[in-house]
Formats: sequence, structure tokens, C-alpha cells
Amino acid sequence: MKSRKYFIYLLLLFILTFFWRATTNAYSTMLPLIAKYEFNFQPSLIMYLGGIGGIGSFITSFFINQRIKKLRPYFILSITLLLIVIALVPFYTGANVWFFILVEGLATGATSPLIISSAGTVEDPKERERAIAFYSLALSTSLAVAPFISSGFLVLTKENLKISLAMFSALVLISMVSAFFMRLSGRNEAKINGSGIIKRPYFWKAVASNAIYTFPFVAMTYYGAILARQAFKLSYSVSVAMYSVFFITSFLTRFYLTLRPVRSIDRSVALGSLLTVLGLLLVGTHLNLMLFIVGYAILGFPHGLFWPVSLIILRRSYGDEEIYAANSYYISINNLIWLLTPFISGIIASFVGISLTFIVVIAPTAAIYLIYMYLAKISKPSAIS
Repeated sequence: MKSRKYFIYLLLLFILTFFWRATTNAYSTMLPLIAKYEFNFQPSLIMYLGGIGGIGSFITSFFINQRIKKLRPYFILSITLLLIVIALVPFYTGANVWFFILVEGLATGATSPLIISSAGTVEDPKERERAIAFYSLALSTSLAVAPFISSGFLVLTKENLKISLAMFSALVLISMVSAFFMRLSGRNEAKINGSGIIKRPYFWKAVASNAIYTFPFVAMTYYGAILARQAFKLSYSVSVAMYSVFFITSFLTRFYLTLRPVRSIDRSVALGSLLTVLGLLLVGTHLNLMLFIVGYAILGFPHGLFWPVSLIILRRSYGDEEIYAANSYYISINNLIWLLTPFISGIIASFVGISLTFIVVIAPTAAIYLIYMYLAKISKPSAIS
């Protein structure tokens, strides 16, 4: 890909990813606050909301995506659904919020693998991995900025959670415009053996590498702002803005990966797992506000690391004719994990409370890391280790 076209492609990829992910992130971090403080949901019900969204994502990514031939209309339709869901937030009630989060999950499950596959359309292998890292960087940039946008909207609306979230519909419109110009290849009309794709050990190695962080990220997403508000009596705007500490660290990690691609995947995963445990301990104990913030910052590092690492494992393991299917199956499995994790976390929280949930989820995090190490051993020695 020529340098000018490559630059334009990266710019479009950044715009699309940035505004799309900033919106979905705001939805996942602000909706729990709406559920708790406007609908009076218990902690377990807040997590179950996340599970319903996971059901929607799983349906589209596992049962629908592989059957779609005309990708661009499908892409635009999914972003349109997201736009409608965000614009209608002021009309949410405790009864209909379940339907809206299901639709949001359907839209996200359709959009995410298409953006990932687009990031892998660069022909040169080295530039392709940089493009994947750049896509991850765009994700982290949006995540780092989104809390400030959310906080700003909350200040403008005098702490009105629903109106503030609905204002993100403007960002969805921008991502929709850029979607018309994105390259959406990476899909081949040849028949792909799905079972052959998911039976390979390195497919599950990619899944496990990202799953290590699922429980911690679910806890951060749904309980982070609530815990900050409860433990330190912070306002909505400050509680949401604190996510920026977490996402800025994630951004810096992914920025580093765009400059220096991962060499040893297994060592990177080991370091990320260790930091995950440390961060969970600091947030869960929240001895004081400073240590709480440090815990947020530490947890940002594995968040920035695990996702691009898992995508690199996939990209190094599958050819061009298989990568779209591999990405879609990968997203669907992740969505299935996301479907189950909030329900499990909700059950944990109902017994031990929000604070101790951050401590208890260290156990499944460590267990998944051990599974990853086993898969790393049985995978064929190659560049993916």
C-alpha cells in the first residue's frame, strides 16, 4: 500500500474506531450509574444488564456475521442501530432498558469484527501488524478521551446522566460517515471450514490471552464508577472522569506497541497477568484515594496489552482467506465469555459486595492464565510465541 493511501486508510480507521468506541465505552460505563441511581438496581442486576448486552453481541457475531455477503450495508445498518439506541437514552426506564441494551449488543457484535478485519487488509505483513496496533491505539485513544467527554457532558447538563449519554449520538454520526469509505475486505467467498479454524490451539491461545482480563475489565466497567462514588463520595462527573487514568495507561501501552511490535507474546502475557493481580488488590482494598488511582493506572497496562496481543496471534496464524472468519469466531467466543462473566460477577457481588468482588475475581483471572500457559505449550513453535 502506497504511503499516501496508507496514511488516508489509517486516518479513516482512526476516525471510525475512535468515535464508535468512545460511544460504546460511554454506554457501558454510564449505564450502570443510570441503573443504580435512577432505576435503583441492585449490584447483581447491574451486572446482568451487561450479560444481556453480551447475548446480543454473541447472536450477531456467531450466527449472523458469517452469513452476510454485502458487508457495507450491514456495517452501516449496525451503526444506525447504535445511533438509535444512544439517541433514545432519555426514554429509558427500568423496564425497557433490557431491550435497548440487547439491541446495542446486536449492533456492537456486528460492527466490531468488521473494523478488526478492515485493520488487517494491509498487504505488507509488517505494515499490517502496525495497522492492527494502530487500530488498538485508536481504541485506547477513544477510551482515554471518552471519560473526559462524558464528564464534560455531565457538567453541561448539570449531572443529568441520561441526557449526557444521549449526546454521544453526535459521535456515532461521525463514525457512520467514515464507514462509507472504509475498506471491508478480508472476506473470501470460498467455503471456510469453521470447525477447522476453531480447533487449532493458537485460536484458543488468542482467546485465552484476552480472557485473562475479562473479569477485571467487567468489574472495572460496571462497578468502577460506583465504587469510586461510594468509597470517596465523588460526584458523577468525577467518578466517570477517573476512568481516564485507567485508559490513558492503556493508550500509552498501545502507543508503544505501534512503535515496537510485540516480540515475546508469552512474556508479555505473563507481565500483564501479574500487573492485573496487583491492580485488582489496590482497587479492591481502596485504602485511600491515591492508591485507588494507582490501581486504576496499573490495570490500564494489561487492558492496553491483551487485546492487540490476541489479534496479533490470530493474524500470524491465519491466511487472508481465513482471517475474517477467524476474527468473527474469535469475537463470538469473546462475546460468549462477556455474556457469562457479568452474570458470574453479579452473583459474586450479591454475596461479597462490590469492593470484595475486585479481590475475588483474582481467582478466575489466575485460572485463565494457567489455561493460557497450557495452550502456549501445545501450540506449534512459531512466531506466535
